[in-house]
Amino acid sequence: MTIDAPRSDFSLPDWINSALQRFRDLAPAPGFDDAITGANGRGVAFEHDPATTRISEESSFRQRTTWAGSTEVNVAAPGHDSGPIPVTYHANAVRSQATPEAMQAINPMDPDTWPPGTSVELRGGDFTGTAFEQTFRSLADANGVDAIDDVRLVISKSTITKATPIPELRIMSGPAHVFDAPFETGPGSPATSREDFGIHTLVQRDPADPGQRAALNHLLVTGTQPDGSIGVSEIVTADSINGLITDVASGEVNDITWTFDGEGRPVHAEGTLTWTPGSSRHRAGDRTEATAQSDFRTDNGLGSNHHTGHIFAYRFVHGHGPVNMFPQQANFNTGPYARMEQEWADWLDHGMDIDIRVELAPAGAQFPEQVIVDYSVTDPETGKVVYDPRTTVFDNEAGQRFTSINQRDMDDMIRNAA
Repeated sequence: MTIDAPRSDFSLPDWINSALQRFRDLAPAPGFDDAITGANGRGVAFEHDPATTRISEESSFRQRTTWAGSTEVNVAAPGHDSGPIPVTYHANAVRSQATPEAMQAINPMDPDTWPPGTSVELRGGDFTGTAFEQTFRSLADANGVDAIDDVRLVISKSTITKATPIPELRIMSGPAHVFDAPFETGPGSPATSREDFGIHTLVQRDPADPGQRAALNHLLVTGTQPDGSIGVSEIVTADSINGLITDVASGEVNDITWTFDGEGRPVHAEGTLTWTPGSSRHRAGDRTEATAQSDFRTDNGLGSNHHTGHIFAYRFVHGHGPVNMFPQQANFNTGPYARMEQEWADWLDHGMDIDIRVELAPAGAQFPEQVIVDYSVTDPETGKVVYDPRTTVFDNEAGQRFTSINQRDMDDMIRNAA
């Protein structure tokens, strides 16, 4: 004999179901345990079975192939492992390197498995509910991104060249629009269509070095920005952009404000330099800045006598696209202006701060006739002004002069000012 128990028609009210769902959304996802997060990346491994990888959305254009992938990764530390974690990623690689076997073998958390020239993008929303969720929430907080769905982590492995015989890694995090629309609203866009953003960039010159690999591992399991990372942020108003370039390790900041006209052309820039964040290696891997510079040259019809000049050199502010660019006579750019910038770099190497004002005249001209520069050097320990030369008025043409301070004389000037 069987007994059919009566079925209850009871259900919770909609408002309770909604509250429960909000509570589930707020509840933190299970993260990695202390054995993994407390290892500071050392001894942490990202184990991957290529048999779990699924490739989709594959397409090729010119010399690049792009695709979406999904796989499982097990994060292990001595005496512990996380178990399989689903990982979704978007990748692109040099077309000749993107063979089915190479694509299948890629572990999105381990650049050692990538062919040179490969880039992998991880999107925060794909990791909600996984052990990596806290990583992307930390990255969102660091870059001023409100929602985890809007944060990206992009890791690019350079090709092998004479300059980089060992492929380097460029590790970037920030809001989606910086990566999805860099020339519409991101750092390569016109000033008049720019949106606020914050990004962090780290270039690893020797990714196989145990310390550098540990730093990447720790970033992947915690979202902690490694020492050496550079933060770049912009706050945009109707006629100005304020940029902050921050050393994650020391907290030093270069603070620059560009003012532009109704066409988006810079007319004035001023700020304070306290450190030198960049190098040629950073600039060489910045595709957005390189493309913006090339586009600026084309858009302004620059000939062989003109360069895409930077008001503040890349090594001081990193990439801010056309808001930091103007048509600059070639000899003026590589001669007097470069000598002045090198003097600034020398002062920074001596621990000094530099307050700088640059005016392009006449305001709003496509080809400025003059570049007016006023700067002073201050010792941050004493607050004393070390050097305050007269305002320099350069004509934007060949034949300009600038006599720089020899770095051998700077120590004496600093002592005398004190």
